[in-house]
Amino acid sequence: MNKKRNSKNILDSMMLAAIFIATAYWILDSILNIFFFNKFNIIAELVGTDLYNIYIRIVVLCLFIIFGSHAQASINKFRRVEKSLKEGEERYRTLFEYNPIETITVDHDARVTEYNLVKANSGDKVPKIGDIMYKDYAGKHKINMYNELMECIRSNISKEFPEQIYNGNVLYIRIAPFSKGAIITALNITKQKQLQTQLQQSKKMDAISTLAGGIAHQFNNILSGITGNTELLQIEFAGNKKINKYSDRLFTLTRRMTRLTSQLLAYARGGKYLEKHISISDLVKETLPLLKHSMKRSIKVIMNLEKDSPIVKADATQIQMVFSAVMNNAAEAIEESGSIRVSLQKKDVDEKYALQHPGLKAGQYVQLTVEDDGKGLDKETKERVFEPFFSTKLQGRGLGMAASYGIIINHGGWIEIDSELNKGTVVNIYLPVSEETEEVSLSEEKEITDISKGEGTILIIDDEENVLDTSSLALEHLGYRVLTAKTGMEAIDIVETAEEDIDLAILDIGLPDMMGDKVCLKIQELRPDIKVMVSTGYMVEDITNDMKIKAQGFIQKPFSMSQMAMKLKEILGDKKETAS
Repeated sequence: MNKKRNSKNILDSMMLAAIFIATAYWILDSILNIFFFNKFNIIAELVGTDLYNIYIRIVVLCLFIIFGSHAQASINKFRRVEKSLKEGEERYRTLFEYNPIETITVDHDARVTEYNLVKANSGDKVPKIGDIMYKDYAGKHKINMYNELMECIRSNISKEFPEQIYNGNVLYIRIAPFSKGAIITALNITKQKQLQTQLQQSKKMDAISTLAGGIAHQFNNILSGITGNTELLQIEFAGNKKINKYSDRLFTLTRRMTRLTSQLLAYARGGKYLEKHISISDLVKETLPLLKHSMKRSIKVIMNLEKDSPIVKADATQIQMVFSAVMNNAAEAIEESGSIRVSLQKKDVDEKYALQHPGLKAGQYVQLTVEDDGKGLDKETKERVFEPFFSTKLQGRGLGMAASYGIIINHGGWIEIDSELNKGTVVNIYLPVSEETEEVSLSEEKEITDISKGEGTILIIDDEENVLDTSSLALEHLGYRVLTAKTGMEAIDIVETAEEDIDLAILDIGLPDMMGDKVCLKIQELRPDIKVMVSTGYMVEDITNDMKIKAQGFIQKPFSMSQMAMKLKEILGDKKETAS
């Protein structure tokens, strides 16, 4: 309102000035007439007795008013343009200075004319005014950015360079020419690229884990047949030392294969974990002496463990496997002599760090660090180190770190590697601290060797013929009558038509025609007295909630006859048993 009022006042003053000048002309003309023509009637001269003079004076008055009006309009227009230019300059200056992206302007010769506050406060080296861009300043690019800049200025066409590496950062550079040169913006997208890479890595690992889980499941079915037949062979030829010798070798090989599939399942998030509250410090102390025997004597192991190590809820065997894999890699990276430093400390993970690591949550963690001064890894190897079967060692030995990745992720933790060629490697393992403080012993469970026989009828439901045959022979040896079905529908038909009592159904969840949970539900609808034990190559967490509620037991493939006998004892009870 004030601006409009001021403009109106100015306009009024110009009009008044025009009227004043015209009036002055009118009076002056009257005085001149009196002076030259001896006409002394001043009033008559002012009012005008001569129509011609009056006409001339009126025309002059109008011309002055029109001129004053146009003059004021021109002045107002000039002031508006000046004000608009000033506001535009201020707006440009504000946008330039407070633009969140680093911005530099150059002239037609690519000389720096100015840079904004973000660039000035970036902490990086800033250009000097007059420096030639991409020559005197920021010249280390994979492409000739100076030539690209000059081409943009000459052609007056903008260009974008999405991923330029400079000083270890990934930059999105845009060059926009204008009348006085060009504006260069450089957006640092390093964090976005890191997150994108992590997301791609996570998706890749998920895809590989699905494949690994499928392979492990098939292996476990095969191993079930091998293990069962080997046990039956030993029972059938108990007195034959030669056969027992060969069967013992088979057992050794199947145990090795079982460990391999356990690693695959651990990677694929399908392994069965026996989580307990354990001290990582105690686990490291118990595992290190065993590992040192396989290391070169020239390697020195330095431990720095906190006295009061926090308790974590984890599968001790699986965590030992991870620690062993990391330590073995560290030892093999040291070609002659060197040291491995093992440290343990608490770490508070904040929201920012958790967001950068998919699956990680903010909170307290135990950080286990293994650092070696070996040969290190190049960038490509470091990016692929968690892929199954990728190895810089002997062919086929690269499952360890892939399994380690799966195990730690499944425990709600994170594992990361920082390595540089010829400078060594640092592996950090994070495991969430448990709210429980009571620790349990790390001693391994004793192997079940006693085999209890029983009686009753058991229905085995599995689409793998070798599992059906082997399990049938084993159960018959234990004293049970056995019925078999390869599909869900076949099992349901047997349950509907069987005249005798069926005490237990051993059910594989991966049937070709029906999912195991539906078969379980249907069996117990038809015969609520039939108990169900789930048998699978995956872990119990993969079984649906309905099946968990309905099933009375779980056994993971491959299993031995003694393990099967113990499970049957737990589910069927003492009334179905007789000691062998």
